This record gives sequence, C-alpha cells and structure tokens, in this order.
Amino acid sequence: MPEKKYSREELLDRIEREAHDYEKLFHGCSRCVLKPLQEHLGLGGDATLKASTPLAAGVALRGETCGAFLAGLLAVGMATAKADFEDPDALRDSLASGFRLARIIEKEFGTTNCTELQTARLGRFYNLADPEQYEAFIKAGGYTECPKVVGTIARMTAEFILDYREKIGHPSA
Repeated sequence: MPEKKYSREELLDRIEREAHDYEKLFHGCSRCVLKPLQEHLGLGGDATLKASTPLAAGVALRGETCGAFLAGLLAVGMATAKADFEDPDALRDSLASGFRLARIIEKEFGTTNCTELQTARLGRFYNLADPEQYEAFIKAGGYTECPKVVGTIARMTAEFILDYREKIGHPSA
C-alpha cells in the first residue's frame, strides 16, 4: 500500500504532534524531536536516533543546551551537510544553517538553554539527575511543558528543512 502524501501543513502538524506525544509518553527530548523528523523527512536511522539520546535534559541531564534544539541541529546537519571534509563551502553552509535554526528557536523561546527554558516555563530549574528534583519537576508540570517545547522545536526544524530543500530543489521538498 503506498504511503499517504500529506500537505506541508499536515506534515508539520503531524511531526509536531508526534514529537509532543513521544516526549509526554516516553521522555528524552532529543530523541523525541529526532524520531518524527527522521520518519517523515527521511533523515538518518537507528544509530543516529540512539546517538541523540544522551543529549536530553540539557546534555546528559546537565541543564545546558536544550536537547530538543540539539536534535534539531542533528537533523539540520543531516539535511544540509556533505561528508566532504575538503569542501569548506559545505562546512560553512551547514554551520550557517545551524546558526539560522538557533536564531529561530531563540526568537520563539528567548533561549536555547535548558535551565533557562525550565525556569521560564516552570518557575525554576530542576536538576533531573537528582531523584527528588526529578519528582518535583514532574509535579510542577515538566511533562506538560517540555512536550510543548519539543513539539514546537520539531515543527520549526521540519519547516526549516523543508524550506532548505525547496531552495536547493530537493526532490522530496
């Protein structure tokens, strides 16, 4: 049976919803962003998804750069980078794409930092490596707020990649 073709908006809605739901049910913001991007945009595979896992909760539970944003960067890298180390333009283009995605995320949320995102949404930062703080994070609505961020970042990343593909004339744009 052929795969259903979605309009651009339907595809973006689907990616956003799946990322949101994965975070709400299974947790691990980085992998929850990457999985629907991979499935719907044909990026990477199981090894990439597994490799994204420790980026969650601000890089290995440290509250640093948002894992959802880092997964978006991984997807942008898969969509824009070339494996040619000798091509300085390829490196520059992919870095510029990552920079532009960061600006888009910062415009939406004010930051790409997990600690700052938690503080803005939950009133404080919770160290998720500490079992007591993790429980407090859950009680404070962490798995209500983080799925919203995850879904939004997945959607923004998908939109960025689709725009990039249109610009370069990619066949699946």
